[in-house]
Amino acid sequence: MSAARRRPGWARLGILVAALALLATACGDKPLDTMDPAGPEAQSIKDLIVPIFIIAGIVFVLVQGAVIALWWKFRVDEPEDPADERPGTYADDEFPDQVHGNLNLEIAWTIIPTVLLAVISVFTLITLFDLDGVDAADDDLRITVVGQQWWWEFQYHLDGNTDTPPDFVTANEMVIPVDQQVPLLITSRDVIHSFWIPRLNGKQDAVPGSEFEWVVEASEIGDFAGQCTEFCGLSHGYMRMFTNAVEPAEFEAWAAEQVQSAPLLDEADEGFEGQQVFLANCASCHIITGVTSHVDADGDNLADVDTWDVYDGANKIVDPAILTAGVAPNLTHLMSRNTYAGSFFDLYDDDGNVNRAELEEWVFNAPEQKPNNPENRQGMTSFVGVLTAEQLDDVVDYLETLE
Repeated sequence: MSAARRRPGWARLGILVAALALLATACGDKPLDTMDPAGPEAQSIKDLIVPIFIIAGIVFVLVQGAVIALWWKFRVDEPEDPADERPGTYADDEFPDQVHGNLNLEIAWTIIPTVLLAVISVFTLITLFDLDGVDAADDDLRITVVGQQWWWEFQYHLDGNTDTPPDFVTANEMVIPVDQQVPLLITSRDVIHSFWIPRLNGKQDAVPGSEFEWVVEASEIGDFAGQCTEFCGLSHGYMRMFTNAVEPAEFEAWAAEQVQSAPLLDEADEGFEGQQVFLANCASCHIITGVTSHVDADGDNLADVDTWDVYDGANKIVDPAILTAGVAPNLTHLMSRNTYAGSFFDLYDDDGNVNRAELEEWVFNAPEQKPNNPENRQGMTSFVGVLTAEQLDDVVDYLETLE
């Protein structure tokens, strides 16, 4: 056989090796793992998909086994003398009998898949109805989840009333009590996103102008990673989030801290210079409850924000000049989180120290650290040429006080 005829075989082998390599990379220790449920909703999803995978595997083996068996039985060997027959063909007296129809087989391979799909559909619908069920009482904790390019906002309603302003707001990390179902109300400020914490539940779209109910519940303490799964622009791949499940008492203590406003510092207070830099450069996008002021559409200064009323529970936006598609994460208790910038960066190192160098780089030149489009109000702007080294140090010093 000539070299020209051997190349396709090597090409197919190369493709097979590449496919196996890709498969191997998907089988490593990944944080986004549907098959490792940590809550009842995620367990229901696993209980559904495992039998489906088994059925699909059996069907795959049977079909591919039949294909391989037929290929092997009717394979064509190359003739010893190429002049005898055209390579890759049968002689006339060797050509197999042609079967143009088999009614019993056709009925079988029509009815069997139909029955299988019907059974799978029934159990799928049962699971979907179970996932929509809400066991929480009306006055239990509820969280409004707002997707935005490219991070997640969590508005906490401790009394369960999402029609009133939230008790507090945080970003990128959602803290919940363990063994308690937490209803979510999911929406978006700009484009379509998709909220997914695979170890706690399936995916739910976040659509601007619409609100979708969803639930999460963790059966164990821990941090559970999530990811936006609807392509939403430049930094879609970096739009992450975490759900932190803690003991109920720890959650109560955490929530009591989050409700508190940050202090407005005086000149004699440590961090005053950094607060002034923040107010002059960052407050047009970020809110620090109790500190920042906001402006109306004409640029006139309004009252200091000393409550969380700026976040309206009915439509999530009180004044488009305050909360628009360009709104930035609320930083009132920044240092109580573990990540920032869409959970793309760790706020602390392994020893519990603030990753100050990375935080300074982010504040100074965010577009260099994470792809965004600040000119279109999509992501944080750069302060290169705006902040001096001393001002940068001051503002990061101030951020470190936001506990």
